[in-house]
Amino acid sequence: MYVIVSCSTLKEPYIRQFGRFNDVYGQLLSFVLERAIFYVDNQCPNEQGRISAIVERRGKREDKNLMHYYQQLLDIGTYWVTTERMKSRMSCLDFKWKSEDIAGLQIADLIAYPLTRYVLNPQAVNLAYDVLAPNIFMEDGKLLGLKIYPSQQV
Repeated sequence: MYVIVSCSTLKEPYIRQFGRFNDVYGQLLSFVLERAIFYVDNQCPNEQGRISAIVERRGKREDKNLMHYYQQLLDIGTYWVTTERMKSRMSCLDFKWKSEDIAGLQIADLIAYPLTRYVLNPQAVNLAYDVLAPNIFMEDGKLLGLKIYPSQQV
């Protein structure tokens, strides 16, 4: 069994709303960690569950910026997750190169493409997404494991 917690960025709406030079990765990290914490809270309400997050390295400066953002999340939390809850659930954030052949990063890559295709065109036939969909984190009927940012306006 596996559970998917992901976040997709709509590039053009993001650029229109926030500009080209705003670093989106920290914001995406906060969304994914929030929702992973919601999942762990759901599965381990007794505070025993901890999260070790691994992200793919992108470069020295980019990794440093993301680690700084992670430290800020631990220090101030998010709108939905207090700093105490963030610290109690997060074990670590680690960076790995694609060449290190980490199984979890490979699985994330395999999951990312069908999710992206679904986000960009939900009406299209997407058999891979159909296989993944039952494993996307849901809570109380809400699809929390597929955050789309910025939110799509209907």
